[in-house]
Amino acid sequence: MNGSASRRRASFAAVIFAAAALAACVEGEGVPPGKVAVVGDVVLGPEDIAAIKAQLGAYAQLRFAGQEGRAALVESVVAAELLAQEAIDAGLGDDPRVEWAVLEEIAEVQLAAELERRVPRQSVADDTAALRAYYDAHLDEFTTPERRNLEGVYFETAKDAEQALADLVAGRTTLGALGEVVSTPLQTRDDAEHPGFHVLLFDPSLSVGDWVAAPVLIGTVLVTGRVQQIIAPTPEPFDDPAVQERLVQAVRAPRLEQARAALLAELATRYPEQTP
Repeated sequence: MNGSASRRRASFAAVIFAAAALAACVEGEGVPPGKVAVVGDVVLGPEDIAAIKAQLGAYAQLRFAGQEGRAALVESVVAAELLAQEAIDAGLGDDPRVEWAVLEEIAEVQLAAELERRVPRQSVADDTAALRAYYDAHLDEFTTPERRNLEGVYFETAKDAEQALADLVAGRTTLGALGEVVSTPLQTRDDAEHPGFHVLLFDPSLSVGDWVAAPVLIGTVLVTGRVQQIIAPTPEPFDDPAVQERLVQAVRAPRLEQARAALLAELATRYPEQTP
C-alpha cells in the first residue's frame, strides 16, 4: 500500500465520526478474500480495522463492540477513506496546510498509540487497589450533594405572603387552608442560580417540616412554605460503571503525564536539537 494511503488511515481516528455516507464495496462483491472493504485503490483488511479501533477511547470501544458495532466501524472507516480520496482528487493534497494538518494528526495518533502501549487503559482498570484508594481519598468527588425541596402556597404580594407565614408559625392556619399546596423539585444548593431562595431553603438549622424563614421568590410569584424533604449526601457506588470510568481517567491521568514526559525525554536524546 502506498504512503499516502497509510497516512490517511493513520488520521482516521480524528475523522471517523464525521463520516456521513458509505460509498464503497464493503464485505461483498469485489472484495479480496480475507479483506473487509475496497475503496478506490485502497484495500482494507481486518488488521486495519483492529488498529483503528485500538486508537479509540473507552466509550467508542463500546460503541463499536459486537457484530453490529464492527459493521458500523467498517462503514465509518470506508466513508473516511472516501472523503480523504475525494480531497486528494480535488487537489487539496498539494496544499501545504493540509499536509501539515495531516502530519499533526499522524503525530497525535502515534502519540496516543505509544501512550496506550506504555500505560494501557485496561491495566489501570484492573488496578482495583489504586482505584479504591483514589475513591476513598476523593469521596467528595463521588458523592451526590444534599438535596432539598419546598412545599408551599403562592402569593401575589409580599404583604399577603408574610402574613401567611406569621399565621403558619403561630399555628393559626395550615398550608391547605391558605390555597393550593405546591412542591418544588428536589434540588442541590445553587445560590448563584437561585439567590435569596436556596440560602433560606438550605439553612442548616432547618429540618423537615420547618418553616422557611421568609417567603421566597420563585419565578414571578412569592411562595410561603416549609422544607418538605431533605436527602442527605449520598456516595455513588464504587462499582457503578460511570464511577469506574471516572476513576480510571483520574488514576490514569498522572501515569499518562509521566509516560509522556519520559517519551519526550527519550525523543530529545535520540533526536537532539540541531542549530540551523
